[in-house]
Amino acid sequence: MNITLREVTMKRRYKLALHVAGWLIFGAWIFYFVYANRSLTLHKGLDITVGLLFHLLIFYFNWYVLIPRYLARNQILLYVFAVVTMLLSVAVLQAPFDYYIFREYNPGMDTLYSTERLLQYMLGGLVTTFISSALKVTGNYIRNERRNKELETQKLITELAYLKSQVNPHFLFNTLNNIYSLAYKQHPETPDAIMKLSLLMRYMLYESNDTMVSLEKEVEHINNFIALQKLRLREHTGIRFEVQGELANRQIAPMLLMTLVENAFKHGLVSKNEIGIQINLTVQEDALLFSTVNNTSSHKKREFGGIGLTNLRRRLNLLYPNQHLLAFEEKDGAFYATLKLYFRPNAK
Repeated sequence: MNITLREVTMKRRYKLALHVAGWLIFGAWIFYFVYANRSLTLHKGLDITVGLLFHLLIFYFNWYVLIPRYLARNQILLYVFAVVTMLLSVAVLQAPFDYYIFREYNPGMDTLYSTERLLQYMLGGLVTTFISSALKVTGNYIRNERRNKELETQKLITELAYLKSQVNPHFLFNTLNNIYSLAYKQHPETPDAIMKLSLLMRYMLYESNDTMVSLEKEVEHINNFIALQKLRLREHTGIRFEVQGELANRQIAPMLLMTLVENAFKHGLVSKNEIGIQINLTVQEDALLFSTVNNTSSHKKREFGGIGLTNLRRRLNLLYPNQHLLAFEEKDGAFYATLKLYFRPNAK
């Protein structure tokens, strides 16, 4: 996440404005409860100002020194000891100010130091320390949570980019093998196959870079892939792709359905059975149901894995957590793959 110098400056100014506003409110609160029913004189105003300065000292010494040095490092006992030492030191420092400057306005102040006044100063400072710690810890927690979310997002983006980089070369490798087979046989439809490949690559390189794509584009991509595959297959090979429901205004993460289609073509043309390859897409009100059925080899045990399907599982877990169902089944010489994908609220 790139942050400009201007944004950093604005954040610092915003933080400074919050602190200034907070201290002004605190000063107004002291004036209201201490001098609300009395006339304000120069010495009384100076008394408030001196009190605020000592509270500022306690607040920011705790904020910038004690919390980072002790509390942030989980040294609780040392932090408590440091806080008590700070409060006692400030109380000892504040007492002479009150005695020599304000004693004529406080008849009860007859000694420089008294246990009662020191405890009063320390208790007032303890409240300021508590507020300082609460704000600092809460702010750090919020920043850490925001940072963790940003790191999690970046990790997710990086992992998805890596998974997509695995899909594209794998897909391209299979398709180039198909075109090579056509060119080797000097098939007249080789130029058409190259054109189909260019459409497929344009989709993968440009249009599928978005987080979500329209379902119509994804279906068009599947149709182009099937058309390219048909150029190299025997005429009696049965390939059927049926779409039911309304595609418009629906969105899906790109290249998810293609993994199952690729898998069907990769493993579904090894038998002479009449099943062929059947692909069905049904758009429901809140979900998409996608299934493929293809032949399987009777002499080779099928594994429900490989780069493609493992990749698909991981992408589904990242993009649609708790919003998808993926199932595989093999019976009677056919392999069934079914994916149910629940639309996101904003993906319609």
